[in-house]
Amino acid sequence: MPKAVQYSANSVIYFSGDVDARVFLLHSGHIALNSLDIETGAQVTEYIKTGEFFGVKSALGNYPREESAMVLTDSLVYTFSVAEFEDFAQKNTRIILQMLKVFSRQLRNVHHQLESLMDSKQQTNNEDGLFTVATVFYKSQHYQAAAQVAARYRALYPAGKHLAAIGPIITNSAQMAGRSFGEARQPGDAAGNPSSQPSGAAHPPATGPIQPAPLDEASLDLSFQLAEDLAKQEKWADAYKQYHTIIEMKQGTKVEASYLGAARCLYKQSEFVRCIQLGTSFITQFPKSLKLAEILMFLGLCYQGMDRPDKALPFYDKALMMAGPLLVPKIKELQAACEGAIHA
Repeated sequence: MPKAVQYSANSVIYFSGDVDARVFLLHSGHIALNSLDIETGAQVTEYIKTGEFFGVKSALGNYPREESAMVLTDSLVYTFSVAEFEDFAQKNTRIILQMLKVFSRQLRNVHHQLESLMDSKQQTNNEDGLFTVATVFYKSQHYQAAAQVAARYRALYPAGKHLAAIGPIITNSAQMAGRSFGEARQPGDAAGNPSSQPSGAAHPPATGPIQPAPLDEASLDLSFQLAEDLAKQEKWADAYKQYHTIIEMKQGTKVEASYLGAARCLYKQSEFVRCIQLGTSFITQFPKSLKLAEILMFLGLCYQGMDRPDKALPFYDKALMMAGPLLVPKIKELQAACEGAIHA
């Protein structure tokens, strides 16, 4: 029989690269699937609707997940084993027809992307190719593979042109490999009993993440200033990388400001799920920060960007309680917009 599992907001059902023989059905709540476009490397976000299945292809094909499943709001999900799903589908032929349509559309999209890649006249040498592979693995959260490829690059090209970017991939991959996100619990299990947690809900922590080599305050200040300059130029992706480097170091006086800068970069790129995840992490680590109002405002903006003014409004209410005089008018304006959308 399918099992009902309650997932908390901002948890992760499974990560890209996980091997998990389960099919999921969203009963209530909001789930987002994050993957990478094979042509551009940009993040692609797909929102699951109530009553939709997800995780079907990888479960039936017995291959690693191609996307990460993020929980945006408290959600109730039914999980099926492959045998349970096949039995269910055989009794509901309409589901099979719907999935055939979805899979056919996805295959056409992949085919067009592959054609574009194969028709490209841009030549990639071995050094660039190895660096690209390491970068793609890192962006798709395959941290162990990213570290291995990056180490191979450094061994083959000790004076390579991408050496400056390879070092952080190795260091950060080692640090990220053991992290866990989110929380899943069976309905009625308010304490989040580990025995009821699905195997794909989160990665167990390793014996201890390897911390990056510490930087002096002057180096951190330079990195932060570079991030600020890139943000002023609206180079959001490049600015985010600089902010995130400081966040990963977890040292110095610029960490909280870097969280705020990184949140702004993600919001500007419409990467709402990642921004929510980052903001939630900030609130957990810095519950008394003077920048809390701005972080809460960005969380509200993300939910508003996802057409969820009902979820955005509580964040604006909380932000207004602790905002300074310069931020209050902006938050009140956002509140009014949400209230108007809700009552429209």
